[in-house]
Amino acid sequence: MRQSHEAAVLNTYRYLRLATIPLLLTLLIAVGLETFRGEPCLLGSISAYYHTPARGAFIGGLFAVGACLIVYKGNDPLEDVLLDFSGFMAFVVALVPTVVDTGCGSKYPVQNLDLTAAAVRNNITTLLIATALAVLAKWLLVRRDRRRATSTQKDLELPMQPADEAPTPLNGHVAQWARRASWICLVILAVELGLFLFWPDTFKDVSHGVAAITMVLGVIGVMIANARGLSRAEQQSDELRSAPTPPGGREPEQGPRAWVNRYSLVAAVMVALIGVTVVLHLMGLTGNYVILILEVVVILSFLVFWGLQTAELWGYPTRKDKVAAEGAVDVVEIIPFERFSAPDTQAREPRLP
Repeated sequence: MRQSHEAAVLNTYRYLRLATIPLLLTLLIAVGLETFRGEPCLLGSISAYYHTPARGAFIGGLFAVGACLIVYKGNDPLEDVLLDFSGFMAFVVALVPTVVDTGCGSKYPVQNLDLTAAAVRNNITTLLIATALAVLAKWLLVRRDRRRATSTQKDLELPMQPADEAPTPLNGHVAQWARRASWICLVILAVELGLFLFWPDTFKDVSHGVAAITMVLGVIGVMIANARGLSRAEQQSDELRSAPTPPGGREPEQGPRAWVNRYSLVAAVMVALIGVTVVLHLMGLTGNYVILILEVVVILSFLVFWGLQTAELWGYPTRKDKVAAEGAVDVVEIIPFERFSAPDTQAREPRLP
């Protein structure tokens, strides 16, 4: 039963990681198909395709990616906060359209802006109610599981928050940054909520841009968190394989070199390309497509990062599990990526010493 459960958990992580890639590609595919439908014409941003026949793919793709990021459990508290925030901001980007791009002339009819404003009010109100219900449900379930964990000595089978992790306080640099990131994200969400409730016209005009920019910053933060997490995991794995760390032993390296790996490289290339694009725009070389170029850079960079992370953690739910497995004395069997037709009910004979 335990092996079947572990296989289900691992395959769920694999499905989430793999599903995010084609869902994100949906945005690029929809833009490409719509651009060459009829008279070829390219709008100035992917967001501008909200007002075209590609609207369904645009909204659906962002919503699906946002849901995957929120459901996905990060490798540490900081990554988890940033993933949840970026996923929620993807919802806002999908539901609050940008301004109409008239660059394609008569290919697209004039939009009904009054109807768009009504759609924003309806959609954001729906999102807020659904989010409040989800947060309330999670709080109630976590509270219930904590009560069960304290009232019985047995481990819970499928708790919302595992009993062995629930009482553990957040500590160290990662936890400090997670708390800071949480407060920053809450302030941004509070500002967005205030605009929606008291200045709805301003919210309609600026919320899309604010959500898009902060979502990108969250994605960059996720990459940096993984760069740090990978470095710490590699050092911990080396220590576990070489010798047990005595009490009060040396902590993993804290210097700048701890950040240098494939994830920090992807983040650095992404930021560099964004900077180059901005410079080219200031020089007047990007025309009306600076936002489109930036969006493509962000999407492709995130796809590369997500693919690298999927490959790194293919055999493990989280990086913590990978470190524990690599430091174990016994050989860890990698569960194959397949459906299990039936659990193994045959009893295994005990091995003789």
